[in-house]
Amino acid sequence: MRRIMVMALTSALLAAACGSGPSEAALLRDEQPATTTTTEAPPEGIVIVSIDNGRFSPANLDIDLNEFWIVRWENNDPPREYQIISRDAGLFESPVLVPGDTFEVDFSALPEDIYRYNTFLGQQRIPGLVDSRPPR
Repeated sequence: MRRIMVMALTSALLAAACGSGPSEAALLRDEQPATTTTTEAPPEGIVIVSIDNGRFSPANLDIDLNEFWIVRWENNDPPREYQIISRDAGLFESPVLVPGDTFEVDFSALPEDIYRYNTFLGQQRIPGLVDSRPPR
């Protein structure tokens, strides 16, 4: 008997969850929702590296300079601050990026190569790289 009641309750909850959606009035208005979860694509030629939860995403980036030539780092890790530093002395260095800040480097002005960079989270070094060499 108990098993039947549990199954009936589970079925009712499942039916309610699957049957949920916009109200009939909302469907008749045919309006876009006030907020969406979609994001805008970056402008042409830009690839984005997100800094979140103490890591780069993607950490190892292969770019085709015919398609992407600018790398934009975005700090999406509140409340932490980061600074992007090239491991090639003086090649590029960002200001301190607070959450929401971005930093860009135009790799089309640099020779095709592997560029290593890092940031720090406390005493821990977080590495990343951009490989702009042509496909092999």
